[in-house]
Amino acid sequence: MNPFEKMELKKETFTKKEMIIYDLLHNDLEIILRSSATDLSKNYHVSQATITRFCQKLGYDGFNEFKFDVFRLEKKNTDSSLDNETYIDSYIHLFNIIQSSLDYQQLENLANDIIQAENVIISGFHKSSLPAKMLQYNLFKFNKKAIVLNNDEIHELPHIITSQDIFIFFTNRGNGLNTLKPLLKESKENIQYQLALITMNDKLSIKKYCDQYIWLPSSTNQNFQQYLENQIVFFLYIDLLTSQIAKKI
Repeated sequence: MNPFEKMELKKETFTKKEMIIYDLLHNDLEIILRSSATDLSKNYHVSQATITRFCQKLGYDGFNEFKFDVFRLEKKNTDSSLDNETYIDSYIHLFNIIQSSLDYQQLENLANDIIQAENVIISGFHKSSLPAKMLQYNLFKFNKKAIVLNNDEIHELPHIITSQDIFIFFTNRGNGLNTLKPLLKESKENIQYQLALITMNDKLSIKKYCDQYIWLPSSTNQNFQQYLENQIVFFLYIDLLTSQIAKKI
């Protein structure tokens, strides 16, 4: 029985706090493979003791053993699928899906909003901070003032943003947005700045507060067999966005 099947089997026995971990880890290879127990505890406000108890209910000594079992399962799935489709082929397939599904009018609208904004404030939790920094770097090429807020600085947003600015937030699945949503809702209502969310989850409740809600295909939401780095999708989108801005400046 693989780790995900074990989670499903034990789901009814989880406490409220353990269900937070279940919701976070269930079928999410990226978080499992890229995180430590310390990362999970710090970023998602659950104790390491709760994480250990969760893993022990699945038959593991702790998170590291659980993580290794997930890695072994992923390697097995990858090895068995490489005969038919290489990683490069998978990325090409994903890029073709992006090309066919991308809303180019929405892309142009975001480029216009960035150009017209006095300041561009950008953020993303954890790995999604990488595309935030990449967009900032690209905007510097156009002498555009761009500020990146890290996880600890995001709560300063209402104190630095104005109605002439745009706030762009990157998130893969929306993890951690529940704690951020009240801040965005209140600051958006009070200051009336432009809010753009770029995500691979099309069902986030924060959508109703966004001026632009940009959904992108990913290996996860397209049910790919292999694990692919979804941040590459963000990087591709930023390149397309930068190209649009360059045409207009």
